[in-house]
Order: sequence, then structure tokens, then C-alpha cells
Amino acid sequence: MKPKQTLAVPALVTLGLAAAVLALAGSATAGGIQIYAKGVPLCKPPKHHAKRPSAACDSMRRVLVRPGTRGARPFAALPTGTTGPSGGLTPADITSVYGLTGTGSGQTVAIVDAYNDPKIDADLQTFDAQYGLAACSIASGCLKVVNETGGTTLPANDTTGWSGEESLDVEAVHAVCSACKIVLVEASSASDGDLGTAENTAANTLHATEISNSFGEPETGSGTTFAHAFDHPGVVITASSGDDGYYDYDLLGGNGKISAPSIPAAYPTVVAVGGTSLYLAQSSTPTRAYETVWNDNGPQDVYQQALQSPLGASGGGCSTLFAAQGWQSHVTGYAGAACAGKRLVADVAMVADPLTGFDVYDSYTGCSGCKAGWETIGGTSLAAPLAAAAFALAGGAHGLPYPAVALYSHTASAHYDVTVGGNGLCDGEGAPQCPDPNNLGHGILDCAYDASGLPASGAGACDATRGFDGPTGIGTPASKTLFSQPKLTAHAISGPTTATHGSLGGPWSITATDPAPGGTVTCTWSWGDGTASSTGCATGLSHTYATAGTKTITVTTRDAYGLVGTTKKKTVTVS
Repeated sequence: MKPKQTLAVPALVTLGLAAAVLALAGSATAGGIQIYAKGVPLCKPPKHHAKRPSAACDSMRRVLVRPGTRGARPFAALPTGTTGPSGGLTPADITSVYGLTGTGSGQTVAIVDAYNDPKIDADLQTFDAQYGLAACSIASGCLKVVNETGGTTLPANDTTGWSGEESLDVEAVHAVCSACKIVLVEASSASDGDLGTAENTAANTLHATEISNSFGEPETGSGTTFAHAFDHPGVVITASSGDDGYYDYDLLGGNGKISAPSIPAAYPTVVAVGGTSLYLAQSSTPTRAYETVWNDNGPQDVYQQALQSPLGASGGGCSTLFAAQGWQSHVTGYAGAACAGKRLVADVAMVADPLTGFDVYDSYTGCSGCKAGWETIGGTSLAAPLAAAAFALAGGAHGLPYPAVALYSHTASAHYDVTVGGNGLCDGEGAPQCPDPNNLGHGILDCAYDASGLPASGAGACDATRGFDGPTGIGTPASKTLFSQPKLTAHAISGPTTATHGSLGGPWSITATDPAPGGTVTCTWSWGDGTASSTGCATGLSHTYATAGTKTITVTTRDAYGLVGTTKKKTVTVS
């Protein structure tokens, strides 16, 4: 299927944002020849049935190609000494760039995937040996593999590419969280019913502290049963935002008008994880030189009339079904996405571009065309387990019903603000470079224009901006503080230190600051005489003590999101 028109796209844009960045970051060459590659989906797309909806894994492998191959992109070599066996990122690269320190001891990360990978145990040990990581195996108790109900009879061996997904997920988690226990829950198929059963098993039976999900499907087919499987208050649930761009635009040549983000990422109960292209500095230690929105498609797709050939881009968009949580709808930048109160995907982002991807070892591969052994793999399937492992390093949910609020509650020093690129068809380019792509008859391909082709006000839904935006949420990690427990700031109780029994005493006041956008703090006052009251925190309160003596006023603070503050006390002498 070809678009209805071909856009006149200037040379810089046909080169694409990633290539332009690489021109700045340095080029990969072999004997002076520029190296080219493209991203290829790891899993076969599922056969969709209205009565049996199914998901696809969100992984893409890097494939070297000749110059001029459709979708070929030049890519930069990693600095010497920082590459894996296939030339991709290593565990040290990931943990150093994102400031992820610690071991995650005491945390259990569950990974939900489909079908069985019979070599996952041996492959993880090969991965560990390559990088000198603490050995993780079934025998040691570090790794556990179960079926979708928690049993030991595993599903059929994979023939569709999910085994590579499982290797990516397990190895990515262990690369970041060396002391985490890992539970791989293998669903019998990629259907919503089987994946939902596996998700509930991970939370309810296996009591995972974090659950990683690297798959998705359009939210338009979402059912309430599937949604409930991803609603487990107090558990960190991460979900990849998808590999097909804003509203899955790079699938529209073959799958009709989608114009909706993917589930489970669009569910407001999960942490939606978008994808970036990560470029390392030429230095002795792995450091970030630059990070942009991952988009290997962009305007060149229209120019090449290649919409039916998806090359990969971070997914997202405004939900058509689900409302935004308060911490998102009140964050600075949300209004710029024009989502009208609906959930915006994503919350946070990490590396996903297969051209700047992660080296994974997979000796058993059900992927057509994949090679057994080391491969460089990306997709938001990489970003989701990295985020789950980062939460584990920081101690998990910390009692928060929905831990995504933590990401919105920390200062800018905890994250890197991605401000370049976009996951819509225009790749963050403006109208002069990318005239209206929404008039091609495929639905909404870019948020810069509405359905009628007029400029829209919600560019933040698919273009990177300063602060919060759709493709990368609040940005990428600068340290594990981003995933740590946020605290309400409560100041000392003000007011008199004496009172007379039988008479109204006070007034006493306390002020508290909520770091979460849109948070409202409630104070619970315990008066030290067996009575208590809850109220706003800045209001002066009075209290009548019935008896004399020394009383200790105790104030605890909490907001509607579940954030708590330090308990404050004041001693009052009642005469």
C-alpha cells in the first residue's frame, strides 16, 4: 500500500534525526567505510482474532545491511572498550550512564513472556560469565522458570521469536540488578487470556515486587479482564510503550487506522516505558554524550513510500479510553500534549534503539533469520525490564499503590531531560520540513496536525520538549534516585508549649509540601490524650485537654497518592 501523496522532504530530514546526531557523535567505519544497519522485529506479529486478542513482543534486532537498503541507517561505533561481543551496549554501559548503583537484594522481579525458551538458564550463565557478573541460575535459586499458573510444566518451545525476548528480558534485569531474584513466567501463548493469567500469577502467587512486560497491542481491543490483570496496588508493573511510533503509525500501511497507544502501557495502573537512542561519549568510562527520542522511521518513510515496512520508533500517544492519574495530569508539560485529561504514554524512558542496543546471548532462537549466540537487540522491550530492575535497586514500590508517582516527584537532578526528536512521523521536525502527514488517509500519524490537516496545539504528545512529554515522559534516569521513595516535606509544629485543662488550647499549625504534582496533603493529629483528628496541614487547630499533664502532639502527613512524610512531635504541658 502506498501513501496518497509523496512529501517533498529536504535532504537533512530524509537523512533522519538519528543520522544527523551521528554526524555529531562520530561515525562507525570499517576500513574507512561507513557501516549501515536497520532494526528488524524479533517476534512474528500475532494473528488477531476478535474473540482471542493477542500481543506482540516489542523487541527489534540490529541487522547490518548494505548502503541503499530500505531503512538502512548509519550508526556510530561505541567507544573502545565499552562494547559487547556483538558491538552493542554492556551492563557497565547501562548502569554507568543511568547511575544505577546497588544490587537489589531482597527484590523479586517477575518477567511475563510467552512460550518456552529451553536454553534460558544456560544462556544467562554464559551472559554472566562474559561480563564477570554474579552467577544467576536455576540451581542457585536466583532464577526460576514457571508456567502461567506457577507450575513446573512449561509451555511449548518457542517458534515465533519470543525466546529472544525472554533472553533480552532476563539478561537486562540481571545486568542491572545483580542480587534480584528473577522469575520468568511463561504464558502458554501470546493471547490476552494467557498473558493476563501469567500477570496475575506473578503478582498474587509469586509475590513479585516488580513485574516487567515487554509486549503490546492496540488499546482499542482492551477488555476489562485484561486491564484488571495489570492492576496490583503496591507492585511495580512496567510495560513497554511499543516499537511502532506514535499511535503505531508505522503499521498503518497494512493494519488500518489505529490512532491509539498500546496496552498494557496505556493502562493508568502501570509504569509506561518509552524508548531512546543512547550515544556514549568517547571517554574511558561509559558516559552519556547525547540521548534522543528513538525513531528510525520519520519523514523518510513517506519520502520512500515505505509505510508498510516498519523500521521502529518508540510508541505512545494519548489514550482514547483511560484517564490520566493526577500526578500526570498536573505535571508541567501535560497541557502541551492536549490529551484532554486522558492518559499519555509514556511515564519514563530508557534506551531502546536497536542501533544503540544491548548485547544479548541467545543460543536457542525461535526467530526467523536470527542467529544463535550474541546479537544486539533493542526495542522498548529493552527499556521495560531495565526500568523494572531500576525500581528494584531503589527498593521497589515503597508501599505506594501506583509507583509511577515516584517518577514525577523527584527534582530535575534525578533525570536527564530528552529534548530532541519525536515518535510521530515527522520525528519532531516542523511544518517546513514535514508538511501535513495526516492527510494521507492512514489516521493521525503525527500530533503536530489534527485529522483535517490543520496545525494542532498538542505537539508535546509526540515531540520531545523541555520537561514532560509523550515520547519520553519525565525523561531518562540520571541516578537511581528517580525510582526511589519520594517524601512529603513536613515542617515543625508551631504553636504554644502550654495549655490549661478544660480550656481551648492552641492554635497549633504545621505546613507540608507535596513533591507529587497535584498532591493534596492531609495531616492526622494525635493530641496525646487518646483523641485524634484529620485536616488540612496549614490550618491552625485548637484542642481542649480534659486532664492536666504532659502531652505529646504527634502529626503524620500523607497524600492521596500514598506518599508519606516524617512524623512530627511537640510536647505540651497542660496545667
